[in-house]
Amino acid sequence: MSIAFFDIDGTLLPRPSLERRFFWKLFGAGKIPVANCLRWAAEMFRHRGVEFSVVAQSNKTYLRGVSTGVISEMLRETRWVPEFFPAALQRIWWHALRGDTIVLVTGTLAPLAEIVQAALERELLLRGVETRIPAIATQLTTQDGCWTGRVSGSPMFGEAKAAAIRGFVDARALPLQESSAYGDHPLDQFMLETVRNPFAVNPTSGLRRIALRKGWRVVIWSPCPRRTPAPRHALE
Repeated sequence: MSIAFFDIDGTLLPRPSLERRFFWKLFGAGKIPVANCLRWAAEMFRHRGVEFSVVAQSNKTYLRGVSTGVISEMLRETRWVPEFFPAALQRIWWHALRGDTIVLVTGTLAPLAEIVQAALERELLLRGVETRIPAIATQLTTQDGCWTGRVSGSPMFGEAKAAAIRGFVDARALPLQESSAYGDHPLDQFMLETVRNPFAVNPTSGLRRIALRKGWRVVIWSPCPRRTPAPRHALE
C-alpha cells in the first residue's frame, strides 16, 4: 500500500479555482459586504511587490463576519457537484483499487475541500469502492458562527504542503517511499519533491520547466466534451 496526494484546483478540477468561484457566488448573492472587499484590496496593496497568488493565500479578509453556514445554503440552492476531470477520477479509482491511501492536499479553503472530498467518496462508492479521503487544506478561524477573515495556522501552499505531507505520513507511520503526488502549479514543486512518483498535471509553464528538468512525468487531463462521457486525454 502507498499514498497518493492530490492537489485540487487545476489538478482534479478545471480552473477557475474553487475559492474564486465561491467568492463570486457569495458576492453575487450579496453575502460579502463591500467593506470586506475594500479591506481585502487594502491588504493586497500593503503587500505589493509580493507575488499575488502568495498574498492571496493568506488574505481572507473578504470573509470577515460572513456566516459559516453560507456554504450549506449555497449547496442546497444550487445542488453544486464538482466537475472533475474524467481522467482524474480514473486515476483516483485506480489508486483506490490498489488499496492506496488517497489524500487531498490543497490551498483552497477547508470547507470547499470537504465538498470535493465528499464528492470523490461518492464517486468511488458508485464504482464499488468504499474509502475515506482525508483533506489537508487552508483552515479559517471562526467566532460566533462567522469567519474572522484570518487563516488558522499556515495557508496550505508551497513548502507548507510538503511539511503537511511529511506530518501526515509520520503521524500514521505510513510508507512514503512508493507514494505519488499530483499538482499543477510551480508552488506544488515542494509537494512533488517529497514523493517517489511525482506527476505534473496540466502544468503551468513554470511547473512544466521544473518537471522537464527533474524528469517528472507530465500528464494532461481535460474536461469531457459536452454530451460525451469519455475523457479526451488520459495518462500519457
